[in-house]
Amino acid sequence: MHSFQWTQSALGIIVALGMTRIIMSVVQACVSRRQVRLDWIPFVWAFNIFFLLLQFSWNFVELEAIVVKWNFGIFLLLLGFVITLFFAAALILPISESQAGGDLSSWFRNDGRWALPFLALYAFLAYPFNWYLAELPPSSNPASMILIILAMTAFFTRSRKILVIATVLNFLLTSAIIVEMIASS
Repeated sequence: MHSFQWTQSALGIIVALGMTRIIMSVVQACVSRRQVRLDWIPFVWAFNIFFLLLQFSWNFVELEAIVVKWNFGIFLLLLGFVITLFFAAALILPISESQAGGDLSSWFRNDGRWALPFLALYAFLAYPFNWYLAELPPSSNPASMILIILAMTAFFTRSRKILVIATVLNFLLTSAIIVEMIASS
């Protein structure tokens, strides 16, 4: 097996586990909707994380043409990159009704918000990743800085109003990235 294919398979498993975790958590929340009061905010952040996992998978294919020689250092860089998204996916929504308690909003304030620093770390790691592999300057990726600011604002705030604003802006950012990716295809 070629180095790229091995790397793609190993990282693909982690991405698939993250996507599965989000999907299963959404299903569990829907099943528990009579016992758990739902809140839209964690679902929007889960959508963002799911999309970033999908985007990573899509963009990873382009690396075969960019990386001339695959080595363990590049693999570790990519592994760290994708593991941050996996942690975000694993933390953003409860996996069970008992874990959620009676209110998803309270659960997110206490536990789910811990996914957001991992999301911010993923966005931060995009800078050295883009510089090392594609020689792109930080100015070429303003979306990552916006995501870092929004995720950390949502993590640290205790105000529902600020959390709503950060979440809506996050949704708009994610939607703009999706539209841009579709338009550039």
